[in-house]
Amino acid sequence: MEKSEGPIVETRKELMVSLSGDAQPTLRTAHFIKPSITSSIDENTPKHPSHYNLSLPSKFEPKKWPLRIIFRGWRCAQRRWKEWVDKMAALHEATWRKVGIYQAVMSSLYQIGRDDDFLIGLAEKWCFETNTFIFPWGEATITLEDILVAGYSVLGSPVFTPLETKELKEAEQKLMEIGELLRRSKSKKVDHSSWIKYLMENNSEVEHEAFLSLWLSRFVFPSLPNMSIPKHVFPIAVRLARGIKIALGPALLASIYRDLRLLKKKILALSNLVSFEDDNDDQKVELTIWSPFHIVQVWAWERFPKLQPKPNVTDLEVPRLARWHNVNSSTVRNVRLALDSEGSFQWRPYATAVESLCYKIYGDEEKWVLVDVDVDEELKSFTRCLRACELVGIGCVEQYSPHRVAMQFGMDQDLPGPVKRRNETQELSWKRFDKQIKNAMLYIPSRHCKPDVTLRYLEWWKQSVFGGKDGSGNPKSSEISVPCFKGKKSDHDPLYPPGFPPKCQHVEGLNSDEEDDLTLKELFTHKKLKIVDHRIYGYHKSLPATAHNLLSPAAENNDVTNVDAEMKLKENSFQKEPRSGKESTTTENSSKNKLDSPSPVLHGAGFLKDNERGSRSRFDIHTDGLELEARIDKLRKEIDGLKAAKFSQKKVCLTNNINL
Repeated sequence: MEKSEGPIVETRKELMVSLSGDAQPTLRTAHFIKPSITSSIDENTPKHPSHYNLSLPSKFEPKKWPLRIIFRGWRCAQRRWKEWVDKMAALHEATWRKVGIYQAVMSSLYQIGRDDDFLIGLAEKWCFETNTFIFPWGEATITLEDILVAGYSVLGSPVFTPLETKELKEAEQKLMEIGELLRRSKSKKVDHSSWIKYLMENNSEVEHEAFLSLWLSRFVFPSLPNMSIPKHVFPIAVRLARGIKIALGPALLASIYRDLRLLKKKILALSNLVSFEDDNDDQKVELTIWSPFHIVQVWAWERFPKLQPKPNVTDLEVPRLARWHNVNSSTVRNVRLALDSEGSFQWRPYATAVESLCYKIYGDEEKWVLVDVDVDEELKSFTRCLRACELVGIGCVEQYSPHRVAMQFGMDQDLPGPVKRRNETQELSWKRFDKQIKNAMLYIPSRHCKPDVTLRYLEWWKQSVFGGKDGSGNPKSSEISVPCFKGKKSDHDPLYPPGFPPKCQHVEGLNSDEEDDLTLKELFTHKKLKIVDHRIYGYHKSLPATAHNLLSPAAENNDVTNVDAEMKLKENSFQKEPRSGKESTTTENSSKNKLDSPSPVLHGAGFLKDNERGSRSRFDIHTDGLELEARIDKLRKEIDGLKAAKFSQKKVCLTNNINL
């Protein structure tokens, strides 16, 4: 193992925004996964990668696309598989639990119906530079915690560890001899059917190792040649059979990340085809998915209640996967739009179901625990889930970034900091993953905790993700239908994450001790500027989309007493809402060339269609934008001067108090 590493969760006071949308920003102690950026947003702040904004097929009709996907890792149980599982479980359940694979082995008995459109819709949102899904309303991903709940250990030796002792090597040799025997049989091949038939009908002293070899090659690490028992799983099976723990979880997740990247690139490649109508084999785009991709679909079902089928009612002792055994897929006509407009994403589906999981890290109360080398395995596994690092798979190394999706662990979210890659070799990557944590305190949130985001993060998110597009690049955000929240009629602007309503309540003034970290909105409030509503009255100029990007993405349209309309546009906020309470939408003709059609013009919370712009020319609109930019810059300088003067005044007061 590599030398010890410091704490992976940091605590500090920040102005936080409630995701529920029914509370004011509050200054409180928050908990963040490292690394994070605590400085103000400037030109040096990293942006989201741009490739997910690349062109996607204009219509979400995967069945009509010249795309052929073969899911080799989506396996069902063989005819005699359950019989063999029952036999081996009766003999080796204790060993399976010791090495952390019992739930995973038993999960192989369940069948998950595949929803190809759903999987393609998810893959469209994949960002292969961050290994996360980029939705218009937030960022999420499949984490090691999801893999842990699925029954795969994140602790133990790496999958590439060779066998060292004579006994282990002899067991591996006996497995190879079984393969040679099958090659000399009538079938002359070593596949899953011949393997299970031979081992079930003949006594073998390495039957347990042979069973695990088939399980690994069929349900965990399928590979070429198809339906074979590759030799690289033999060392893993031999060690597991002897109670030696192997970190299957990181390797499994690395393979899923790899295949999501490949699938996303194939989808993007479709935009280069001349036509989807021609039945031309030369234009077919093919891809074979080798990883157990049912985990991707189950991950989404767990988190999108409106898109999930009705789960089964299961006993507490069965694997979590049993909830989705043979359920009917949901009927969603356009998965792309459904994912874009989904407002009920469940950040922590396992926290509320902790009693039904073998993974019970979350309690009813938050707590701080001491992490050292001799902590229990459950706590050690949790720390592995939180560390930004590299995942070492079989033939691949993938980046793992839990600090970008901290809310999935019940932590608060701030700007994600950069992580230095260490993927020159799999050994270096593993050392980073396997770092020890000694004598460090770790925060574990309550299972009832609802995490927040910093105002800084919210501003960065809107700057980085929304540049007139919704996060997938296609279609426009204004074309997305967003559901209501909390039973109220919503005028929600899709440009902003769900849960941040167009209207906020009156913001009370702060005392002078809290003014160091004031935002613009709070500064206005402290100067007795009464914020009564997030609406614009009497200001109806159309602004270009480019001008909108010049504003702070947290710009707020408030009715502020004695403050002109330009100041209103500069205030920090969470939503925009037109006076009418209705959103305009862009034209639905997505096939029209974007260079030939004028850019949509912002008005309130929506866009103006071409026929709503009247006689205003592009030059007039551009001029308005330049004038507004100049006035905003002037206003910004004046406000910065006020804050600087106030800070200086407070500093003098503190000095006088010290002297006294």
